[in-house]
This record gives sequence, C-alpha cells and structure tokens, in this order.
Amino acid sequence: MVALKCVVLISLLCFQIQSFGQLMLDDIKPGQIQQRKIRKYIKCLIEEDKHQFGEIHPSWNRGKDLSSYSEIENTYILEGNSNDIWHGYISENPSKSWNGRKVSFGVLVQKFPGAIYYDHDQINGVDTGQVYFLNLKLLLGICNIPVAFEMITVDTAEKVIEFSYIEENKSTGVQQIKFMDMDDGHTKILHTSHYRSDSRFRDKWIYPFFHKKIVNDFHRNMRKLLNLKTVKIK
Repeated sequence: MVALKCVVLISLLCFQIQSFGQLMLDDIKPGQIQQRKIRKYIKCLIEEDKHQFGEIHPSWNRGKDLSSYSEIENTYILEGNSNDIWHGYISENPSKSWNGRKVSFGVLVQKFPGAIYYDHDQINGVDTGQVYFLNLKLLLGICNIPVAFEMITVDTAEKVIEFSYIEENKSTGVQQIKFMDMDDGHTKILHTSHYRSDSRFRDKWIYPFFHKKIVNDFHRNMRKLLNLKTVKIK
C-alpha cells in the first residue's frame, strides 16, 4: 500500500513538472491581435474554463458520419502539376495564406508542441494540431465574424488537407482541400465543405453566400503568393 501511494505521488509530481511552463490560452497576448472580435472570442473560451490547448477540440473527426451536414463544392483549375502546387500550399506561412480581402489572420496556436504565433511571426507551413483564429470581413467590413478551426489532416500521399471548425464555433463540420493532376498537365483543386449550425436559415441562405466569397478569397490569395495562373473556376 505504501509503495502504491509512492507511485501515485511520483506520477502526480511528474505531471506537475511536465505541465509547469506549458503555454495556455491565457498566455496569448491580446495586444498582439489586431481584431477585436478575435480577442473577445479567445476571452470567451477562457471564461468557459478552457485554458489548456488540449481542451480545444475539432467539431468533426475522420470517420464521423456527414450525412446530416450541408455540402458545398468549389473547383479551381490551375496551371502546373499537383506536386508543386501541393507543396506550395502546405509550405506557405499561414499568416500570409489567410490574409486577404475577406479574411484576416489573428493568431495561431500549435497544440503539440505548444506554441503561439501572431501575424508578424514566421510559421513554417501547415501542420496538424494548428488552431487558426481568423476574422471574416463581410459586407465590406461592416460585419466582422471570428472563426476558429483546427488543422486535422495533412496527407502528402493523397494530397489532402482537412480542417475542422472547433466545437465552440457557430458552424461545425469540416473542409477538405484535395489536389489532383489532370491529363492536360493542369491541377484540379477541389475544396469541399461540410457544415451545419443551429439555424436552418443560416445554413441554407447565409453560409453558402459568404462561404464562397471567403473560399475564393483564400485561393486567390494563394495563387498570388505562389504566382500561379488560373485556368478555370467553378
């Protein structure tokens, strides 16, 4: 019994040592985030007693049924082979990738190992466990909506990126970006979104309209950063 108590005490001590010094949401510096709505969003998460990065969870994981979600597909056909375009997308600094006309980058949290990146920091590409806090600029910037998602898949073999809205987001679900070679030497990018919220009106009328603009803005920004030429968008 004494030996068992010693093991438990040692385990607790090791956990405390490991936890000490780990970054938390409380360590995010609001003064380095330009967007007021993102600062408020993060403050709300902390007030809901979410402090550790590991307490942030995606609203969807691979294998979960998507039949109850609405779906939108956007297709982009670009000049160049899929390997080069794929590597360009996953290697670009996300603070630049997600800074366009309709969306702006606020802060990125890397779950493992724990790290915090602001819009002026160098981020070495896309990786699983990254949580992005972004600001959506709608109606010419009159309406600003904070959104957060976690990168859950970066599959080099299949050339697939997947990211899921976190559980506290107004919309839940997943977006997938898949890169495919075409016979004529071009690359097809298929951006598929599965989403739902607690409002049927929002899901049917509001989300699709603004979502298309934001997705187009992201891919337009990537084409500009990577100096890619568009063949067709549909």
